[in-house]
Amino acid sequence: MRSKIAKIAAALSITVLLGSQVFIGEAYASWGAAKLINATPSRVISEPAPSPTPNPAPSPAPNPVQPPEVVTPVPTEMNAEEALLLKLVNEERAKNGIKPLEPMGQLNQLARMKSQDIIDKNYFSHTSPTYGPFTNMVYNAGIRYRSVGENLAKARNAKHAFILFMASPGHKANILNRNFTHLGLGVIKDKYGVVVTQLFIMK
Repeated sequence: MRSKIAKIAAALSITVLLGSQVFIGEAYASWGAAKLINATPSRVISEPAPSPTPNPAPSPAPNPVQPPEVVTPVPTEMNAEEALLLKLVNEERAKNGIKPLEPMGQLNQLARMKSQDIIDKNYFSHTSPTYGPFTNMVYNAGIRYRSVGENLAKARNAKHAFILFMASPGHKANILNRNFTHLGLGVIKDKYGVVVTQLFIMK
């Protein structure tokens, strides 16, 4: 009886492990950004407002200090959706006191190749049937790094993909990782919207 219980417990722990973030070498990658597309917001139940009570006129609230605008040079090879995603990522990092990511043309090209490969080969994985694991893909392109990460999404557009990334702890952790220094973005249109690949490295 005890051995049967032990086998069930082992099977459950394997299931939990497979559902969590996947760590690959020095870098980690998270799964399932596209699954968030079908999530629906919880229903809001309105309650009757309480009767107003007279209050003295409130003093005017001070104007909040606006963070400085982030200006990131956009490589000419980036399309409009990629440029928008770069802007959103670096604005989010600035809000959290983190240095902006520097766009990298060679990394951007790899990210586009990965997005196109996902469309052509009809898969959704950090391991490509063409290029292998993303860690190998970046290294084999001659880009040397101390750490590397990848985010993937299928979404309506780049802004929607960013919202999905920020709603997922694993993807958000990549975007706000203080160690990453450079970013490549591949936003490729498909018949449903766009496929997005983000490649992060620390040089």
